[in-house]
Amino acid sequence: MEVIDTPKRASKVGTLAQAAALIADGSTLAFGGIHSHNGPMALIREIVRRGAKGLKLIANVSAGMPADLLVGAGCVDTLTVCYVGLEHLGMAPRYRKAAEEKRIKVIDGDEIYYVLGLKAGALGLPFVPYPPGHEARDNPKYEPTYKRTTDPYSGRDIIVSPAIAPDVGIIHAAKCDPYGNVVHLGSVVADDLIAKASRRTIVTTEEIVTLESIQADPKRTSIPGHYIDMVVKVPYGAHPLSCHGVYNHDEPALIDYRDADIDAYLRDFVFGPRDHFAYLEKFGIERLLHLRESI
Repeated sequence: MEVIDTPKRASKVGTLAQAAALIADGSTLAFGGIHSHNGPMALIREIVRRGAKGLKLIANVSAGMPADLLVGAGCVDTLTVCYVGLEHLGMAPRYRKAAEEKRIKVIDGDEIYYVLGLKAGALGLPFVPYPPGHEARDNPKYEPTYKRTTDPYSGRDIIVSPAIAPDVGIIHAAKCDPYGNVVHLGSVVADDLIAKASRRTIVTTEEIVTLESIQADPKRTSIPGHYIDMVVKVPYGAHPLSCHGVYNHDEPALIDYRDADIDAYLRDFVFGPRDHFAYLEKFGIERLLHLRESI
């Protein structure tokens, strides 16, 4: 039998600095996770550290600290959002203040706006029609990016919204191999849609595993490697948020963030630490290990 010699795979492993450098000022950036879970916080801090400006941010379906920190650091020009808050800990203070003072443009969609928009972006479509019933919702009344058009088949008046096709998508997951095959140990939420819709996708991961371990249990692969452009190993890369199946969120750290003066927070936790590991040292190994025990 003839043996076909397949080309070797190229490693996609990079650094936080290399990943942040892919995000140009003014670009459209989407991030994954949901609420206080699986947000790519180490990369968010690196983006802030390098002084990104004018970002058009696509917040995840229920966003929290990642969006709030980018807004508070002055990185965001436009925010497409369903919700930004800190769940049971209250409002997201930097986002709320910026929105009230109209320092950022807010595109106010609902969850289906976000999910269907990413699906349209992944398919290369310009817009997406909504199922019947959305005419009664308030969002299309007040958000001008919703449009009405005529269904060419039924003649019915329908609501449509634009495709979401980010320049860069960033996600965080528990495991990934060097070639970008991602494993979530919990809900994917819309991370897979972000990867498919974005022109480039970066994954930060708790652990880089072997290709052989991925191939041994292929059903665990949540995002195939051909959707991923860079892989960055960042232990506790979601902190102070949780990483499903690895560690819980750090609630005292989230409360401290909520209550902090933003300039002081940026000084102490973003610009002050020399790197991600220096950031982790501020919390201590005992506290970080306890987060693993409490999942």
